[in-house]
Order: sequence, then C-alpha cells, then structure tokens
Amino acid sequence: MIDSLTRIIQASLLQLRWLSVMAMALAALVSPYILGPSALTGRLLVFAGVIAAINLVFMLAARFLGTALDVPWFFSPLAQLTFDLLAWGAYLFVSGGATNPLISIFLPLVAIGALVLGQRQAWLFALGAILIYSFLWKYYVPLYIADNQMAGTLHLVGMWLVFALSAVMVVWFILQLTASIRRRDQELAAARERAIRDDWLISLGSQAAGAAHELSTPLATLNILVDDLLDDSRLTAALVPDVQAMKAPIQRCKETLSQLTARAGHAKGTEPPAIPARAWLQRLLFAWQSQHPQAELRLDISRDLDHCGLPADIAIERALANLLDNALQAQASLIQVRALARASTLEIRVADNGTGIPPATLEAIQQHQPLISTQGMGVGLLLGRAAVERRGGSLSFLSPATGATTAHLCLPLVAMSETPHAG
Repeated sequence: MIDSLTRIIQASLLQLRWLSVMAMALAALVSPYILGPSALTGRLLVFAGVIAAINLVFMLAARFLGTALDVPWFFSPLAQLTFDLLAWGAYLFVSGGATNPLISIFLPLVAIGALVLGQRQAWLFALGAILIYSFLWKYYVPLYIADNQMAGTLHLVGMWLVFALSAVMVVWFILQLTASIRRRDQELAAARERAIRDDWLISLGSQAAGAAHELSTPLATLNILVDDLLDDSRLTAALVPDVQAMKAPIQRCKETLSQLTARAGHAKGTEPPAIPARAWLQRLLFAWQSQHPQAELRLDISRDLDHCGLPADIAIERALANLLDNALQAQASLIQVRALARASTLEIRVADNGTGIPPATLEAIQQHQPLISTQGMGVGLLLGRAAVERRGGSLSFLSPATGATTAHLCLPLVAMSETPHAG
C-alpha cells in the first residue's frame, strides 16, 4: 500500500510534536537557572507531560487505523497544526505570554502550515496564530524574575534559543517530508511499471484466449474425423496405430483449451479453491514426467505440505511446468525438485545440470524485461513470474557461468486443517 500525501504529512506532524514536547520540557528545566526557584517549573513539566501523553494516543490511534481510507478529522494537517498552536499558546500563557522569548515559536508553525496546507487553510491558520499572539500580548501570567538586571540579557539568550529551535524544526520537518515524498514517488513509479507489464500480459492472455476459441472448432472436427477413420472398415491395419497415435495429442490439446477456459473464469474474479500443496505438486510433476519420459526427474517433497494448501491456479502450474521445460531445453540429464514448507511459505527448488541461462537472458529476467529467445524461454518465464508475484510469491534464478541452473519458487500457503490429507 502506497501512502497518500496526507498520511505522510500526518506522520511527520506527529513526529514533529515530539520536538515541541522536548522544547517545552527543556525550557521548564532551564527556567530555575534563569528566573530563580519557583512553582512554574513543575507546572510546565506537567503541561509538557500532558502534551506527550496526548501525542502518544494520537500515534497509537494512527497505528490502529493503519491504512484505512476514512481518516478522522482530528488527524487532518489543519487539526494537528491547530493543536500545536493551542498547546504552545497555553504553555506561553502560564509563562509570561508575549514577554516570553519563546513566543516566536509560532513562526515555524506558520511556515510549516504554509507548506502543507491549502491556500485558504494556510491563511486561516496564520490568522489564528496572529490572534493568539495578540491575546498573549495582553493576557498572560507574568513571569517572576529574581534578578531584574539580567532580564535583558536573558531575553536575548531566549531569542537565540528560539531561533535555533525554529531552524531545527523547519529543516527537520522539510527534510523528513521530502524524503517520504521521494519514497512515495519511487513506489508509484514501480507500481506504474507493474501496471504496464500487467496490461501487456493481459493483452497476451486475451490473444491466447482468442486463439483457443478459434482452435476449438477445428480441433473437435479433427477428433471426429479420427474416430470416423478408426470406425472405417476400409482403413488398413498398418495405418490403425498411426491414427490411434493422433488421439493422444488431440486429447492434450482439448485439455489445454479447457484449462484456458477455466483460467478465463479465474481472471473474471472467481477465486480458485485451495487444495493440499503436496497432492497438487505430485499431480503436476507426475503429469509432466508422463509427457517427458526421457527426462530423469528426482523428487523430494516434504510430507509437511499435506497440512498446507494453496489456490489451484493454472497459471502457477504453467510457471512450474515452464521451469521443467526450460531445464529440458537446456539439455539437462537430471532435474531435481525439492519442496518444503518454511513458516507459511511453500519453497520449491528446481535444480538441473543443463547448459544454464545465458547472462543476457538472466539479466533481462531479473529486470522484469520481456525477452523473446529462439526457444521461447523469455515469454514463458515472464508470464510465470507475473503469475507467481500476483499470488504474493517470488521466483528467482541462480545460474553460474559454468552451467546448471537453480530456480527458487516461493508461494504463500494457507492452513488445510479441515482438509483430508492426500497420500
């Protein structure tokens, strides 16, 4: 979830208030050395503690709300800045009002308001600051100064402290805000790139679905013709095995078209049901092995996967089948598949001893760039990776220059406590 600008400002204002609390507490602790012993120190410390407690409640509430879209009005930047303005107004009221050099603390608040508020709200906030300043000019609790001769010097020292604090507040706030906005812009750019890639994949999927629709009719016709040929008494015995051999590829084509139809249903928003992970993996790998009997496939599937499940997504199955197909195309004589459950994640490691992935292809895969190879590896890997990431998983490759490839596929698992265990 990418944070909105309002949420970034809200978090920055809550962090900024801790600086105000520290400034209030520091001024209270220093006051006895400047003004002499008085009961004012205790009152100011209690006041700073109350503001700190309120800010803590605000931060806990913000964490509780999380990424909720409906944010309460008191979290708006105008409400938060008004709270800071009133807090400092009350603090200054009991500590000398406009005669307190800390009165200039209103200026950085007004500057921050001009930075984060809209035009009308910024002017309204500035007007509020002027009114509170004017009020404190006449109404306030006077400060008692033990050494009146030091009053002028102390006032200058106080003004210097306010200037330093204001500079720190403004610079800190602007730097934090710009850093958060920069991070948000980077996340938006990454999301935009993913959207472009998904659009390309959706377009590719639409073309595949259209091709499947166009192929269904001639495929059904071929199936009928093969059945008619087998029933024809004029078919010679020498040709019967060849005609029967045509039945298996036709049946596989029909199954592929059925899977495309089911995949189209999932794309329309129907969430596929969860199935036991171990049974799903065994069925997929055994089916691939039956289609490629020449490949030596070694399996190590943890029985812990009987207790876990994952959505029956055909796109994920194609992603795993593509890994095996690619290993075979890389002239691998041995393919090892190891699957286990780690925490709530299914980890599948597919290692082969083939020729490996060319560096240019591996770089393109890592950069999520479409790559069309002479063997069709680029599109298959890209589609598989997109399908895995859409399910919240990841797919990475390790292919040294000496050859061989290891693919790591991770998918989130769900509990299957009420599902009968598959053998």
